[in-house]
Amino acid sequence: MSGRALLTEVEVRVAELALAAPGIEAVAEALGVRPEDATVVLETVYRKLGPAGSATH
Repeated sequence: MSGRALLTEVEVRVAELALAAPGIEAVAEALGVRPEDATVVLETVYRKLGPAGSATH
């Protein structure tokens, strides 16, 4: 197992939508939640995965 934290199904879905959607409002609408709620989940994804391309490892 890698040192990377595993994402929940919801976190994976939010991350996928964030890649394809034009903004957090579109992500929230697709999920049927408030933009603030989608933002919290996306922040958790960023925290779990860390900065992309980090050379600190």
